[in-house]
Amino acid sequence: MKLAVLGLGTVGSGVINLLRQNKDIIEERINGNFDITHVFARDNRYNLDLSGIIHTQDIDEIINSDVDLVIEVMGGIDFAYETIKSLLKSGKHVVTANKDMLAIHVEELSRIANENEVQFNYEASVAGGIPVILGLQYGLNANHITRIMGILNGTTNYILTRMSQDDWEFDYALNQAQELGYAEADPTNDIGGFDARRKTAILSRLAYRREIDMEDVAVTGIEELELTDIQIAKEAGYTIKLIGLSEVQDGQIDMMVTPMLLDTATQLAKVDEAMNAVYFNGDAIGETMFYGPGAGSMETASAIVADAMYILSFGFIGNTVTEGKAPIAPQSFARKYYVRVEESTTSLENALDSNFFEVVYSGEEGTAFTTEPVTMEDAKAQLKDFNVQAIYPIAD
Repeated sequence: MKLAVLGLGTVGSGVINLLRQNKDIIEERINGNFDITHVFARDNRYNLDLSGIIHTQDIDEIINSDVDLVIEVMGGIDFAYETIKSLLKSGKHVVTANKDMLAIHVEELSRIANENEVQFNYEASVAGGIPVILGLQYGLNANHITRIMGILNGTTNYILTRMSQDDWEFDYALNQAQELGYAEADPTNDIGGFDARRKTAILSRLAYRREIDMEDVAVTGIEELELTDIQIAKEAGYTIKLIGLSEVQDGQIDMMVTPMLLDTATQLAKVDEAMNAVYFNGDAIGETMFYGPGAGSMETASAIVADAMYILSFGFIGNTVTEGKAPIAPQSFARKYYVRVEESTTSLENALDSNFFEVVYSGEEGTAFTTEPVTMEDAKAQLKDFNVQAIYPIAD
């Protein structure tokens, strides 16, 4: 089998290194041989040994070649999409880690792959080296999945860990994340929740076999999350994490990415630093959790090469396509909320039913309380006369 790699950045170099490093066990496990015959990249910044490999900047050279499988790790959306579409139509299997492109085009590309009887795999697009997509598509295939809940972004998890454990302010924690290489110079995709939003959409599509519009995933980032609320939550027995949540109730689907309060005794609350973790709930399995590194050159390469090995072993087995658009009910499910307002406890007691809230803090920063299960719309209606400083859901 002949392989091509598109992109020689951190992940692309990791892929080539892993394919070479573990070539013996890879060939043993796929019961066959493979060769990297082509690389598409502008440069070779990591000075990889490319002897015997065609290094080209002409993508058509790969599209028109006799390569069997192409690994796309270039990033970006439009060029990657057009390239993958052409590769699939030319009868080549494709493995990608490109969550940005997939969140928009996965449905179309999966259908094109099926029409041309080639495999289109993307394990590394969610949670790096953790096999969540393989687990969801095959390991949990006998279940009706009812809920997905996870920490899907290592950058924000590192920032929130430091804010919670060391009382760092947000700006300082972000700066440290950038110095360590966890956060980009422009961290908007991470701290704004958009990276986790794309991953939540990809997982939801696979879980429910319904077409998911990424815009249907409500998103709240951590930029406005104050250290005060992290500290109050901690005193009340909660840890705040940026959570991707997708769940089904009565045939409706609600999806969101938001800071969420987790009971400190739960496993998810203990996932710290830059690690990722994802829970799936199914009607047969109950609850199961996947945990591990969500990024990194070799970690991501592990998932990419595993995808390639699956294809080299089994060839075309069919790609997941959906059964129509998802029935979305945005923020319509009843949940408990953490709320902080400027007003005093007395003001709350005079205006709200005592069964609605339980005060967890009263002081200079106002009053913080938890609510009984209520929809977001109802919560906002009850709090319309208050100066709300923070409102975040509490995980059940």
